[in-house]
Parts: sequence; C-alpha cells; structure tokens
Amino acid sequence: MCRVIGLEMKNLNWLLLVTVLFASGCAHLTTEKKLEKLQATQKLYWKSLRWKSYESAASIVRFRNPARKLADFANLSRITVTNYEAGASLPTAEEDVYKTYVQFSYVQNATGRLLQVRHEEIWWYDADTNAWYLDSDMPNFKMN
Repeated sequence: MCRVIGLEMKNLNWLLLVTVLFASGCAHLTTEKKLEKLQATQKLYWKSLRWKSYESAASIVRFRNPARKLADFANLSRITVTNYEAGASLPTAEEDVYKTYVQFSYVQNATGRLLQVRHEEIWWYDADTNAWYLDSDMPNFKMN
C-alpha cells in the first residue's frame, strides 16, 4: 500500500511540475506576443508620420490621463519625415508600460533644411482592448 501511495505521490509531483512549467511557458508566450504587437504598433505609428497619414498616427495615441489632449496636426504639413531610428523598447517600473527613444529625421518644407529630433515615447498596453497605445505628445519638430 505504501508503495502505491509513494508512486501516486511521485506521479502527482511530476504532474504538478509539468503543469507549472507549461503555465510559465504560456506566460512567456503571452509576453512575447504582446511585445510583437508593440513592435507592429510602433512601426505603424512611425510609418504613419513618415507618409503623412496623421489620422492613422493619432488613432494610436491614447493618453492614460483623459485631461490631456493631443496637439493639433496642422503644422505637420510643413515638414516631411524622412527617416526614423528606434532604440530598444525598455520596460518601466509599471507593468505593461515601455519607454522607447526614437530619432526622427525630417525636412522643413519651406527651407529644405534637414533636421533631427530625438523623441521619448511611452507605450502602454490596454488589456481591455488588447492593444498598445502611445501616451506621449508628438515629437517637437521645428517648423522653421
């Protein structure tokens, strides 16, 4: 009888170990999928700025503080984004919040000057919509 109980306990321990490993693997997979979705959303935002699709870019901006308002896009027609280079997205102290530094290269349409601006972006994950949003203002492009 003791042998049978001993075998059942070993099987139970083995089953528990497999369950824990499987659950941690699923959690890792979920985090990996979230980060892939973050990268896709970031690229959409940056490309939207690059191709002057400002409504598309604005749809990705959602401030966590509802009192904040997005700046007017009217002045953006005075510049043309030519390139963007993004650093790594680094986790912050908050869960599902990442910080990314991006350097935009752009041309002032009136002067033809090529300029660059470094921009800090805060990205957050909304579990209700299963989507990433930008919680940062537009880059500080010099218009003239």
